[in-house]
Amino acid sequence: MGMGTVFIIKSNVETVLKELGVPAEVEATNISSLSIGAGADLIVASKDFEKVLSGKDIPKVFLVNILDKNELKQKLSKILTELGYL
Repeated sequence: MGMGTVFIIKSNVETVLKELGVPAEVEATNISSLSIGAGADLIVASKDFEKVLSGKDIPKVFLVNILDKNELKQKLSKILTELGYL
């Protein structure tokens, strides 16, 4: 996943979180830099990275279509409810 893709996901996450009324700091990173953001509450990534990220002990949302804001909103709503943010 290139940095352009990462910034598309970041922008969409920010938009959806705003719609849901959830304040958050959203950071964009690549897989190799993920250990730096070990304090993350949640990871949002393409479904292509599900296997690579399976060892990370952080809740995750995997997107089939990174451009589909409805998919993102549905999946974020579910996990944010489970985590007590909604």
